[in-house]
Order: sequence, then structure tokens, then C-alpha cells
Amino acid sequence: NRVDAFGVGEPDIVLSGTNIQVQVPGLTKSAIETRPKIQYCLTGAAGQVYACGAAEKTANSGLDVLDVKGTPNRVCIEDNSGAKLKCYGSQSEADTAKAGLTVVARTSPTPSPGASASASPTATASPGGAGPGTAPSAYCLTDAAGDQIVCKPTQTEVQALQKNLKTNVEGTDYCVVDNGLALANPTPSPSPSAVVTTPTPSPANGKAKHASSTPSPSATPSAGATASAPKPSPFASLDRTHADPLPCGFSSKTEAKAALDAIPVTKETSEYCVVSTQQQTLGCYVSRAPALNKQRLTSQGHLLDIIGKTARLEERPVLELLPPTDPTPITCSKGDPSLNKEDCDTPGALDKVPVVYADPTQGAKVKLGPVVVDGSNIKKASAVFNPASQSNPSPEWAVSFTMDGPGTTAFAKASTLANQYHVAGQSPLDQIAIAVDRSIISSPQVVSPITNGQGEITGNFTQQSASDLATVLNAGALPVELTRKATQTVSPTLGKESLREGIIAGIVGLSLLFLYLLFYYRLLGVVAWLGMLIWATLALALVSLAGSGLGYALTLAGVAGLVISLGVTADSYIVFFERLKDEVRNGKSPRAAVQPAFKRAFKTIVAADLVTGIAAVVLYLTAISSVRGFALTLLVSTILDLFVVYFFKRPTVFLIARSPKLVALRGFGLESGVAAQATDGGKE
Repeated sequence: NRVDAFGVGEPDIVLSGTNIQVQVPGLTKSAIETRPKIQYCLTGAAGQVYACGAAEKTANSGLDVLDVKGTPNRVCIEDNSGAKLKCYGSQSEADTAKAGLTVVARTSPTPSPGASASASPTATASPGGAGPGTAPSAYCLTDAAGDQIVCKPTQTEVQALQKNLKTNVEGTDYCVVDNGLALANPTPSPSPSAVVTTPTPSPANGKAKHASSTPSPSATPSAGATASAPKPSPFASLDRTHADPLPCGFSSKTEAKAALDAIPVTKETSEYCVVSTQQQTLGCYVSRAPALNKQRLTSQGHLLDIIGKTARLEERPVLELLPPTDPTPITCSKGDPSLNKEDCDTPGALDKVPVVYADPTQGAKVKLGPVVVDGSNIKKASAVFNPASQSNPSPEWAVSFTMDGPGTTAFAKASTLANQYHVAGQSPLDQIAIAVDRSIISSPQVVSPITNGQGEITGNFTQQSASDLATVLNAGALPVELTRKATQTVSPTLGKESLREGIIAGIVGLSLLFLYLLFYYRLLGVVAWLGMLIWATLALALVSLAGSGLGYALTLAGVAGLVISLGVTADSYIVFFERLKDEVRNGKSPRAAVQPAFKRAFKTIVAADLVTGIAAVVLYLTAISSVRGFALTLLVSTILDLFVVYFFKRPTVFLIARSPKLVALRGFGLESGVAAQATDGGKE
């Protein structure tokens, strides 16, 4: 299941004693080639490459337009006295929230003393206003989410407060940005111009009526002025293929300016290219580190790393944070004498006892309680991207998951207890740690009970690492820890001779089939041949698209499915042609026989293809390895057969039957193909 999750076609997995042998088609053993290339790049202190140019002057021009810009990351709505009402993650969020505030009446069960409907004429029109038998106890500014920001005794007070609301930036992220577009295209300032009017005939007496000709300032461009196209930024014109994002996230402008000043223009004389075994260039990079990462992601190494992960997920309550100097050993480490190796190697043996795990996020050791939920309680996991918001100042990748019934119940109970500790201010007892393979990924605080069975794992994920973790969680944890014994890559050139002989055999077989159809059905044989060519083109196109988009690898079993489907397609044409013969023998002309012949034949074709399709589906769902590849190509090809028969064969034969020349063509026409050389009375 884990291999299938990566879109690998037809993996062959064999158990031999205590060894698992996995044969995976389609993967490459790529290599990194160093190629000479002179370019000038904007580089960072840690090896980042932000952009490159072919000339030093071009690169320097791109560097000169970089500048530091601050982006608010905490903007609060305040009243006239400076009191904070609510804060947001950006200026746009705060402005939108401020514009969407409404005055809502908060009602009490009994009428307030002295309350009168005439005291506030608009009170009854407010959303949530007082109904019959109730009176407003207060009036509140409410945002679009329904949260009450501030409340006042009267509507007049809250409306006056709303008019004086303002936003205040309390936190700012400073980033290095490309300012070249603004520098190259400065905003033109308004210039005064005279407005000259022309005499307008008066409709009453035909005399000219003159308007004032007093010059007035106008920002409108003068006649004849043309708007020029915006000039591109020198930085944007640089090569940014596989470039790193510009530095961002600094807490002060000084730090961001220092990072900008530390970006030099360096001369690079080579590039590192990842090349597959088929000599296909998968990507070229200025530094070796991203090339190594590309090689890992595009070669067999990445898949083997994921296959070999145990992926044992645990969620445990936090009992105590231990400093790095604490002598307590990490559970199942070499220095842990309290547990034997059998317990450490047996999944679930330590679920009901406290453990000590390392927490790389805090640089400490953490004592955890018994397991609340584990990977078996997860129904579905997926990688998600969380944009910046009020609760999440920095955008990040995370893994979202949904638990089953028992997991939802257990986690609701544990999160409720943790929330009670949070309300009481007892930290770190208000945290539930999420660990994968005995390493803590995150330890979020439980600020409210989680009873819906949905959670999220955060922990400095990249898009790739989040996708990998979601993949192994969906496939399930392995019951044992795997050790890689050996890896061998077999070149496809070993099957080159077999491929050549197979192609020759296919050409010979198809040629004989074409000659037979041509001899037996004449012009209809050409129709059948063209239809099978269209079918083959579509089938190979789908296989190619699946290979490039889904990682599908066409193997011998898949080829066998295509070959059998070709025979099914040929049968579809023969069924139609024989039914057409029967209609002509019953006294109908070839033109009149086409419609009923196709109608009856198509029912037979659909029934036959449906039986083949059901068999293919059953094979795909119940079989493994290469049999699934055979079933997949058989199913797709059968569906294509119905498509080509209906949209090509049917209209083509109809058009032939409408042409007297093609019908009566001597020795080759439609009449010859269906043996319709009729005599008097319509008999042959």
C-alpha cells in the first residue's frame, strides 16, 4: 500500500524468509554531473541562490533594486482611548473586519426598567434585536464571525465608538523585496492644464453660449499623450529558475537591511545537473545541495527511504519537561537499562507506560504518559498549507488527519483533561505531544477540547516532508523495523533485444490481420484498420499521460492487456460487419441496412465489453503486482473500444453507405464487402 501511494506501477513484492524483496519498475538511478557555465549570481550566506545573470553588470543591476519593506503581522483595532478590541494577522484583515462591524442588540429575558421602543428608533432594526417580551440589555459591536468586540449600555454610545475606531500596527515582518518595478515606473504627479470649452449652440435661439475658459488644475493627460508600457524590473529579468525566496521574516528593519547588505554578486563557473540513466536532464542548480535534494526526490533513494520508515505515530500527554542535563535516558536508547530490547522492538509494548522522548523542537527531553491514540486510529491524513493568520503568524505546511470512532472518543477525553490544566495555568500538563518513530514532532497546547476527531500535525514541515508523512500515515505503520540489505538497479537496455523482437512480431501480426480484413471485408476492412489505429493512438496516449503524471510504468503484463484489447476491438468491427451482411441478405439495400445493423450490433458489443470490463475490475481489486497492470490496461482499452466504435465506426460506415460510388465500387465497395450483389427481387 505504501508503494502504491507513490503511483508506482506493478511493484513486485516477495517475502523470502526474513527478507522482503521489492522490485519497482520505472525508477532511475540518477547521477549529478558538473557542467561548465559562467554566470553571476546573488547568493546568501548559507548558500542560497536568489537569481543569476549572464553578465556581472546585469546581476548588479538586479541587486541594486532590492530594498527592505515592512509587512504588518499584527494589526489591532483600537478605540479612541487606545484600548485594544481585537487583533489580526495583516492590515487587510483588520481593515476588512473594521468595515464589517455591525451594531447588534444584546437582549435580556425580562424588560429593562424604563426601556422604551421609542428611545432608540433603530433598535428594532438591528440584527438580533429585542423581540416581543424582551428588552436590550446592551448594544455590541459584532464582527462578521459573530464575536462581540465591545458592548455599551446604549446604541448611541456604541455607534459613537464605532465612528472613532482606528487600526494600529503592533508587529511587523521585514523582508527583502524587489523594488525595481516601482523605481523603473514612478507614479506621475498631477500637472495643471487649461480646460478650454467651445461655443455650444443654444437650442432656444441658436446663439452661441460660451462656458468659462478659466484655467483649472487637471490630472488628465494632455491630448496626444500616450501611456507607455511599464518597464520591467532588473531583478525580475534575471534567471530565477530553482531560485530561493528572498530573505524575509525579520523582526526589525536593521536585521533585514543587514541581510540585504550581506548578499554579494558572485561569479559561478559551473552548475550541477541531475541526469537520469536515460541521459535525461532533470534539473540544473548553481550549488550542489539542491542538486542532491533533487536527486533524492527523483531517484529510487527517496522511495526506498519512505518504504523503510516504521512510521509509528503516537499521541501522548506531556507529564514533564526535562532539561538536557537531566540524567534520565531516552526510552529505548543505548543508555536505557530499564527496558529490554524485545519491548522496544514490539509495537504497542510501551503504549501503557510512561516514556521519555527527545523533542528536537525544544532541544530537551520530555516525559510522556501512556498513548492516547496511535496511527491505527487515523482514517485519513493529507498535507495542507496554512497561510498566515492571527493565530498563525507565519505560513507553514502541516499534516491534517481524521480519526476513527475509538480514536475520537479517546482523544476527546484526553484533550478535555489537558484543557482543564490549561485553564488552571498548569503547563506543560496542557500539552499533548505528537511523536513519529519515538521522536516528538510537535507538542501543541490544548486551548479547547477537541471532540470532532480532527487534528493537525505541525513542526517545520516542507511541502515534500508533509506529503511524505501523510503518505506513510495513510498506508499505516509497519509492525517491524526494516534494515536495507542491498539495492540493485537493472538497466532497461537488458531488454532491448526482446523489445526489438516483440516489435517485429507485432508488425507482422498486424500486417496479416490487415490483409485478412481487407480481403474479407474490402472497403470495410480499411474502416476497421483506421478505427484500430485511432484506438491504439488513444490507448498509448493515455499510458504516456499516466506515466508522466501519475508515475505509471508500462510493463509486459500491461502490454499483454493492450494486445488482448486489440483483439476485442477487432471483434467489435467483425460483429457489426456480420450483422450488416445479415440485414442485406434479408433483402435490404446496403444503405437501408446500416441503421438496424448497427443498433443490434452495438447491443452485442456493449454486452461483450461490459463482461470484459467487469472481469478487469474484479482482477484489479483482488489481485496484486503485475496482474493489476494487466487488468488496468484491459479496462481502459475496453472503454476506448466503445468510444471509437460509437464515434468513428458508426458515422464512417453511415457516410460510406450514402455514397453510391463507394457502395458500388467494383470489387472493393460496400456491396462487395457484405456480398450484396443482389438480383431481381432483392435476392442474391
